[in-house]
Amino acid sequence: MRVLDEQGLPVPEAVVSAGGVRLQTGSEGRVDAAVEAPVEIRVVAAGFLPIRRTIDRLTTAEVVVELRPEPVYSTLDVVVRRADLEVNSAVAGAVEIDQAGARTVFDAVDKLVPSAFVTRRGVMGYGIASGGTGSVSVRGVGSSPNTGILVVIDGRPDYMGMMGHPLPDFYSLPDAETVSVTKGPASVLYGSNAMGGAINIKPMRPVEGFRTELSSGIGSYWTGQHRLKHGGGFRRWFYSLTAGVDHTNGDRPSSHFRNQDGTAAAGYTISDTWRTSLRGRYGHFVVEDPGAVGSAPGPWASVGRGGFSWNLENTASRIWGNTRVFGSWGHHHIDDGWRSNDRTVGARAHQSALLAPTLLLDFGGDLVDYGGEGRNVDQARDYGAHYGASGAGFGRLHWSPSQRVKLHSGLRGEHNSIFGGIAVPEFGASAAITDGYSLHLNVSRGFRNPTIRELYLFPAPNPSLQPERMWNYQATFMMHPSNSVSASVTGYYADLDNMIVTTGRWPNLSLQNSGKTLNRGVEADARWRLNRRLSVRGGYAWIHSTNLAPYIPSHKATYAMEVDLKRAFLHFGGVTVSNRWANAGKTAELGGYTVPSLKVMIPVSPRLTLFASVDNLSNSSYEVVTGYPMPGVNAAGGFTMRLQ
Repeated sequence: MRVLDEQGLPVPEAVVSAGGVRLQTGSEGRVDAAVEAPVEIRVVAAGFLPIRRTIDRLTTAEVVVELRPEPVYSTLDVVVRRADLEVNSAVAGAVEIDQAGARTVFDAVDKLVPSAFVTRRGVMGYGIASGGTGSVSVRGVGSSPNTGILVVIDGRPDYMGMMGHPLPDFYSLPDAETVSVTKGPASVLYGSNAMGGAINIKPMRPVEGFRTELSSGIGSYWTGQHRLKHGGGFRRWFYSLTAGVDHTNGDRPSSHFRNQDGTAAAGYTISDTWRTSLRGRYGHFVVEDPGAVGSAPGPWASVGRGGFSWNLENTASRIWGNTRVFGSWGHHHIDDGWRSNDRTVGARAHQSALLAPTLLLDFGGDLVDYGGEGRNVDQARDYGAHYGASGAGFGRLHWSPSQRVKLHSGLRGEHNSIFGGIAVPEFGASAAITDGYSLHLNVSRGFRNPTIRELYLFPAPNPSLQPERMWNYQATFMMHPSNSVSASVTGYYADLDNMIVTTGRWPNLSLQNSGKTLNRGVEADARWRLNRRLSVRGGYAWIHSTNLAPYIPSHKATYAMEVDLKRAFLHFGGVTVSNRWANAGKTAELGGYTVPSLKVMIPVSPRLTLFASVDNLSNSSYEVVTGYPMPGVNAAGGFTMRLQ
């Protein structure tokens, strides 16, 4: 096999995985692997997009794999991948979700990304409304409810049309192939809600042949996750079906949670250049709020949501990308009388064109229509129907004047039917100081439009609100002195202005654009593979803010040790969080905590893997949000079985 770039030049030090064998290309881009067809190969290399291919039959001719250059993004991505999709990216390295014992996408983000923090109130079930958690912040930016960090599923934005926030209980981890977290503004690509960053979830894609997989786990407080997946690929067609149930009785009275969801997808390869697919999903969950200790239980909620996306992908030699038409809708029923129906529909196109060997252009645009209608039946109050729409175009140019220097700039122009027009730019440069050491500089602007809730609903609607704004400046020094060691250090300065704040006291509340915040911080990440069977990693984030929001820590550390015992895989990890403010007035504090965890995976056979995990090994007493004590030591066990 030979690995080449777009110009036909060899790519040395590319990692090739095939049939359980992992090898690295030499100076000529070649690697020799004794495998039997059919076989799936994966190739990753620094500076290039990873690629997967299935070889149905082997011939005497040399297999050639062509890699496309990886764009230099305005912010560095922390890539979180499954263990079988290890990537050698521009950042410190990949972190494997399956090995960390995470239950949900947001749980994985909290465990593995030091600069991200997710609020929780129990073993499972984030909830919604006044008692809901699942608010994610990146570098102290996120808002409550979470409207400052955008969730992107398969390239399309995903949020509740009226409230503007994602639904964390719907992001099931077993269906995700990769999860990446963009730290800092991603508004050039995605517009509003990506002011502080984005969480990008890519769903599983079927490979050649047929595969059926059943996974099931059960643990403390009758907490379980069960999922059945089936998919196949043959000739030009592929399809996939999944169904799952997540549930818990909760560690406190009135903290029950149950979620059921299913997905379906089908696709067709029109030609070597064009491929189309249709994906759909529906889920329904019921969640109870146990209330703060010493108070009555909070409301329970019943939520049903569905969505679809039609995708058209093109992969020519010098231009590649996708076009998507998407939609999502939901019905929310809360026992405090709230009823709502919302929807979001839109279209998005994103293309990359290699204009010259050293010049890459990203360009595209999107159209989105969002909103809904809500009422409170207990109060006999109808809030009416409210909708908004936006259209935008964006472009980013990446130039490599030399092998060691890369420059880029980008611009998004967007017009919203409520707020008018806005332009957000970004600029960046990276330089390889010497082999294995590089410096990356980025300047980017982000924004967040007020939501339908803030404009017209509650707690104090203000139709005159204007978008929040943010400028972010950062520098990252990256080190990769050897194949076994990698590290990075980032310093950033974020200037947030026109922030929406609540003033006054109930019932005389008011929402105003009067907030201003300066966030400064440092992030560090390091990984060391001591040998084939032992590796360690650690990450640390520190933030100093002039107006740090409640529950967000000034210091957070994540760490893990992973041991391959041949017949078992052991993961020992943990999270340490500093003291946090317990209220907006900064008159009370929540204590810090350290929560270690352990997961063991035992591959009994090629088709069967057993696992066991223990969370909060130290049985620490702590609270993530005020009045909601987190569970002590708790355990789970289960299996993953490939049926065919």
